[in-house]
Amino acid sequence: MTKIYQLKTRPHKEALGVETYLAPPPPSEGKIIALDCHPDTFTAAVFVGQTPHDARKVGGRENLGLQALLGWAAKEFGAQDLFVLEAGSNSFELCTRLHALGLRAVVLESCHVGKHAKTYADNDKMAAARIALVFLAGNAPCVWVPDEQSRQRRELLHAYGKAVADHTAAGNSLRAYLNGNAIRPAKGNLELESTRQWMLKQRDWSPLQKEILAEHFADLDVCNERRKRLYRLIAAEMSAQHMMLRSMKVLGVGLINAFALLAVIGDVRRFQRPEKLVAYIGLNPGQRQSGTGKNIKLGVGKRGRADIRHLLIQGAQAVLRMGRATLLGQWGWKLFARKGNRNVAVAAVARKLLVQVWHLLSGNPPTALETDKSFTLKLHKLAVVLGASLRREFRLGDTLPACIQTLRSRALQPANIAP
Repeated sequence: MTKIYQLKTRPHKEALGVETYLAPPPPSEGKIIALDCHPDTFTAAVFVGQTPHDARKVGGRENLGLQALLGWAAKEFGAQDLFVLEAGSNSFELCTRLHALGLRAVVLESCHVGKHAKTYADNDKMAAARIALVFLAGNAPCVWVPDEQSRQRRELLHAYGKAVADHTAAGNSLRAYLNGNAIRPAKGNLELESTRQWMLKQRDWSPLQKEILAEHFADLDVCNERRKRLYRLIAAEMSAQHMMLRSMKVLGVGLINAFALLAVIGDVRRFQRPEKLVAYIGLNPGQRQSGTGKNIKLGVGKRGRADIRHLLIQGAQAVLRMGRATLLGQWGWKLFARKGNRNVAVAAVARKLLVQVWHLLSGNPPTALETDKSFTLKLHKLAVVLGASLRREFRLGDTLPACIQTLRSRALQPANIAP
């Protein structure tokens, strides 16, 4: 696994829990190579110095391809130098390639760098120099570069989320077309043949309208099949990872929640306390206070990882729907009765679920656990999604009970802090 340089830096004090870290100090003897990255070209600016006041540009390159950049970096620079990049679509990949050459590299937060851009003039050379000067100014936040496994899991999670959104959009598009023809379909499954036959009988469709309906049906089927394939890939990844399986033992954490949490968290050791993970996801209540006359309490949301926050909110809703069946559910309903706001209780329960996951990944026994029956149902769903062919390929057992028992045994394997 690639050694991540950012893990050695200090946490950013003004953004506790956010996936940022203070950049390391400028090299005392080496050079600073700032890179302005595009999908296929890179512009570099080479600086020496410790502060923006004594910084001196000693070189640079323009419009290098990836292989040319890596060859130039390997030939001209060493471990005493530091490459600085702005967070972008390919910055993680380039950072990993530089680490593989034995070079140091950090990725600066894009929002922080963008604040220093000039509105009246900008180009690649100016952007590269700006990245170097922002770094030399100090207090520049770096983002965590995921390891290869976490990156691949995040890519799969993003693809699945896009497939779900496309499937929902295709269904809404079909419903909108039907509504335009004064037909309101029931809330049933639009993929069912019986539902589609019912749609065709609601009026005398013209040949052109039947073709349009057929296109809607085909679009819905394509999106549904893609969603199922990606869901199966997630299930396959889950079945091989004992920490993901163990995460489903936590209340309100199902198959997608467990995969998404471990994909986004990555190495849990970068969050020193559970409060930092809660802040990173955006489940901590905000506040704005100044003097004695201003004390505004803000809710959760509009910051952090919205995708994970939404999944945890859904899990918290499930816990509250269980009523008094669990201690956490009882606590949530008591909070609801005290505050008079269900959303406050749901967010608080979601926050507790996330804290439980942090303790589980850190090797501490969680307390909000599913019953054995509920955990078995989760494993049964995972085994069904895998299908008989994958169960045989992964040697999970020829029958569903045998597969469930194998998955349960994997979930009970000794914990490993780094999932």
